[in-house]
Amino acid sequence: MTVNENNLLTGDTTNYNSAIPSSADNQLETNSANPLQYDATSEPILEPEDLSKLRKNTRFTLLAVSYFSNSSASALMNFIKGNIGTGILALPVAFKYSGLWMGLFLLIFYGCLSSYLMHVLLRTADSVIMRHELDRSTMDYTETVFIVFKYGPPSLRKYKGKFKHIVNVFLLITQVGFCCIYVLFISENIKYFIEVVAPDHNANIFLIGFIVTLALLPLSQITSMRIFAAMSAVAIAVTVIGLVLIFSYLLSTGLLNPYTLPWYKPFGETLVSLGIFIFTFEGISLTLPIRNRMINPHKFVLPFGVLNMAMVIVISLCSLLGFFGYLRFGEKTLSSITYNIPNSPVAYALVKPIFIFAIFTSYMLQFFVPASIFSRLMMKFRCHREASPRRRSINRRVMRVCVVIFTYIIAMAVPHLDLMVSLLGAVSSSMLALIIPPLLELVHLWPDRDTIPHFWLTVVFQHSILTLIGVFSLVSGTLATIIQISKTLAPSD
Repeated sequence: MTVNENNLLTGDTTNYNSAIPSSADNQLETNSANPLQYDATSEPILEPEDLSKLRKNTRFTLLAVSYFSNSSASALMNFIKGNIGTGILALPVAFKYSGLWMGLFLLIFYGCLSSYLMHVLLRTADSVIMRHELDRSTMDYTETVFIVFKYGPPSLRKYKGKFKHIVNVFLLITQVGFCCIYVLFISENIKYFIEVVAPDHNANIFLIGFIVTLALLPLSQITSMRIFAAMSAVAIAVTVIGLVLIFSYLLSTGLLNPYTLPWYKPFGETLVSLGIFIFTFEGISLTLPIRNRMINPHKFVLPFGVLNMAMVIVISLCSLLGFFGYLRFGEKTLSSITYNIPNSPVAYALVKPIFIFAIFTSYMLQFFVPASIFSRLMMKFRCHREASPRRRSINRRVMRVCVVIFTYIIAMAVPHLDLMVSLLGAVSSSMLALIIPPLLELVHLWPDRDTIPHFWLTVVFQHSILTLIGVFSLVSGTLATIIQISKTLAPSD
């Protein structure tokens, strides 16, 4: 779950039409100004005559999520949920790629590294806010990047818009990637469920994926915040139930002897696991929105504050699921642990349907951002911009259908969940979570380098090491995953 779903949970509709333009002209002008900025102030999802309806939906959403207060407890819950998704279900196979103890080490390492870089991003944002007296509520990830380069070294200031667009592009890749992973996750779980229930039936993943895509098409047309909020709450409850059932199965059945499993794997296989570990902790885009909505934002970064406590819980939960999942199934571990859970007794048979339902209902939440961006990009075309409201509405619906079909094509091109997660984690999550934060703080502090004690050691050297780790993870993880994909998809002799 990413920024858009989190805003629904926290009641933050700032990025979802909370500031609705008073006129159609203002709306269209904002739309064409920055097509990559995905705040719904500039999104032409609705025509002017529908704006009053949208305001009602927005107000209803605030009531629908009113049980989520802005306290530290609710922020803790939202941040934990934001870091638990399909990635955690692929952790056992990440241990299979890296080995039992090497996998545990890498998981904890990337979890702690991600936690620290979240603090770096928050520290940079706070410094920018105080120095330039900015409104904290408007500072999200992309806006922080824009402001840092705007007031950074003079030679980089002219690129502030380009760097902001780069971040938005990677966020777009992440969101579309989530949708692809969701299509594949749902399809593969249905396939495994059918093969267990009807062993004689050869389930075709491409046909199942096509049927899933047809079922997702109506969801892609939903723009109601009221439905988003309801589906988000349902997805949370269902996910918790599913995780409880998985842990119940792992701890109630026999585990393998840890000494019979490899402690580490060959270097090439280990690199494939990096993307999965990074993907699991790619919640950095949630830090600023959640912190900014808190009644006491300073409690978010305290030693025993929301961020540290949430990451301790997330890292612990991920470590337990990955470690015991691999310890239970060994080299038979599949792309998602849900594939390994048997369909008997009845309680465990519910695991696959539960997660199918949870991910299915979450699809529209992840789909919202790319659909919003593409809607604004369409306003760049004169034929669409000058068309009638009815025609523009039809065009947007066709665009949404095309994006859903595109996610199906990509998902079926690499019908292996672990490799899809690894590739997305290595490419986009490495950039957003590991590379940009240290570079951002370095750019921010560079003009004051003469006033910072031991600047080259405490800032330049440290942030260079962090950036190199991110670059290594991106390059090596991407190449290793692509090689593994080519081997997996290569025709067998």
